[in-house]
Formats: sequence, C-alpha cells, structure tokens
Amino acid sequence: MDIRQAHKDDKGPLAELMYSSGSDLYDYLFKTKNHSALEFIQFEFDSGIGFCGYKNVTVAVENDVVGGTACFYDGKAYKKLVSGTVKNVFKFYGPIKSLPIMNKMKHSSSLLKEPRPDELYLSNFGVSPALRGKGVGSLMIESKRAEAKKNAYRIFSLDVAESNPRAEALYSRLGYEVVANKTFSGKDKKVSNVRKMELTL
Repeated sequence: MDIRQAHKDDKGPLAELMYSSGSDLYDYLFKTKNHSALEFIQFEFDSGIGFCGYKNVTVAVENDVVGGTACFYDGKAYKKLVSGTVKNVFKFYGPIKSLPIMNKMKHSSSLLKEPRPDELYLSNFGVSPALRGKGVGSLMIESKRAEAKKNAYRIFSLDVAESNPRAEALYSRLGYEVVANKTFSGKDKKVSNVRKMELTL
C-alpha cells in the first residue's frame, strides 16, 4: 500500500471517496438542479486547488488504483484552500448560480472551523468498501500523524458525524478524544452535527 500525494491522473473513485466522508454536507452545499455534488468534487480535484484539489489530497494506492483519500491542512493553509474552492464554485456554476451556493457555504463554517497554526486537521477521509476493515484507514492516519509530529504540530484533529459511532470508535481506539460538539447552523436537518476529536502530539 502506497501512501502519497494524489496525482491528477490517478485512477479510482476519488470523488466518491471524498463525497462519502460527508455526503449530507456536500449535497447541501453543491447539489443543484443541474449538477450533483460529485460532479463539483471531481471538477475541484482536477483543478488542483481548493479543499478537494489533488494537490491537497493524500491517497492510499494499491495496484495503481486509489482505495483511500484524506485531506490534511493547518491554519496557515486554510484561507488559501477557501479561496481555491470559491474560485472553483464560480468557474463551475457561473456567477449567477454561484450566489446561493456561497450563501450556503457561510453555514459550513459552523462545522468546518479554521484550525490553529499548530494544528493539523483531517478531512475528506474515505476508504473504498473493498478495503474497509483491513487497516488502510489507520495506516493513512498513523502515517500522517508521524509526519505531523516530525513537523512540530501540537494537535492532530478531525470531525466525526454524530450519526457515525463506528468511525468515532475507530478514532477513539487510535487515541483521539472528543473535545467539542458542533451544531450545524443551516436549516437543512439532513446535515449531521459533528464531534471534534483531537490527539495531542
């Protein structure tokens, strides 16, 4: 299993894996009458910029096929990633149809808060069904955690949906602790509230 930065020409269900990390929030933000959230995620991946841009995606690759995705960023990178996603929204949807999406994105900040400069945050974490239960997710997290510690980060953090106790149990086994509960500020009741979990490095 090779853990590395994504390449634009990587093969595998990259957009689907990132989408699976928070399909309810992705649909709330990016699903429209004419486009699915998956289409936008794929567009952003190909662009290389923004939260899902391939330059910000770590992948687990086996037999030249991506079986896992994860995105890691700190407080220093956060604003640049926000700017990249905003640019992609306007390119993908056009200036008029982007406006309601931008209004929705204001509510996403109730869940996705800016990390501290010494905090490395994990998002868009997904493992293909065929590889689940085989330690791929743990391998990806532990690989990046070791790198984070080496680079003098103090905190390694992530969010987990309240509706996903199985994932929360995995993170707890890896040493993460719940430090905060975040409530979604939008009106869509399908979007899950989340728990922030942290590990001190």
